[in-house]
Amino acid sequence: MVRKLLILSLVLLPLAAKSQADEEQCHILMAGDSTMQNVDPAKNPEFGWGQVLPRFAEYSTEIINLAKGGRSTKSFIAENRWSELVEQVRAGSWVLIQFGHNDASYKHPERYTAPVDYEANLQNMVSDVRAKSGNPVLITPVVRRYFDDEGKLRDMHGIYPSLVHRVANETRTPVIDLFERSSHELVNAGVLKTIDWFVHIGPGVHPCCPEGRMDNTHFTEDGAEHVAQWVISELKTTSLPLKDCFL
Repeated sequence: MVRKLLILSLVLLPLAAKSQADEEQCHILMAGDSTMQNVDPAKNPEFGWGQVLPRFAEYSTEIINLAKGGRSTKSFIAENRWSELVEQVRAGSWVLIQFGHNDASYKHPERYTAPVDYEANLQNMVSDVRAKSGNPVLITPVVRRYFDDEGKLRDMHGIYPSLVHRVANETRTPVIDLFERSSHELVNAGVLKTIDWFVHIGPGVHPCCPEGRMDNTHFTEDGAEHVAQWVISELKTTSLPLKDCFL
C-alpha cells in the first residue's frame, strides 16, 4: 500500500508543478477604457470586450479587468488606477494595455492627452510592468463604427494607433493591432451587419435610455464577444506563452 502511495505521489508531483506554472503564466491584468471595461447590463446595455474575455480562457486563467469608461492614459494615471494595477503585478503577470479613444478627445481636457504625452505614458506603463517582472502587451484602440457613403470606415483615431506601434517598437513590446483587425472585420461585415455589434436600441428597450440610443463606439454582448475573439485570434499568431491561456 505504501509503495502504491509513493508511486501515486511521484506521478502527481509533476502535474502539480505544471498546474502552478500554468497559474503563474495565466495571471492577466487589463488597463483600458469603456470598450474594455466590465459593465452591469442591468444599468447599461453595453459590454466591454474585456468583460467577456474570460469566456474564452482556459480554466486556470485569472483575469483582472481594471479598465474604466471615459479614461485615457492621462486620467487613468491621475486617478491612481494605474498604480493600483501595478501593485497587483507579480513576476510572470501579463498586462494588456489599450487606450486611445479618450486620449484623442480634445474637447474633454480632463481626458485629452497630447500625442507626445500619450506616447510617454505608454512608455512609462511598459517600464512599470517590467519593473515588477511582468509582461506588458500593447493594444491599439478598437475601431469605431463610422462608415462613409462608400462603405469605408472613417478614421476617428488619427495618430494614436500609430503611436502604439512606435512605443512597441522602441520598447520591444508585443503589440496586438486591434485597430487594424477590427477595421478589417467591420468593413467585411458591412454597414448593416455591424449594427448588431454596437448599441443601437429603440425607445423603451432599456431603462438607461428611454429615448433609445444609437451608439457606434460601445458594443452589444455579441459585439464584445467578436472583439474578444479577434484579440485572441491575433494573439494566437504570436509566439507569446500568453496565447496558451485561451481556448
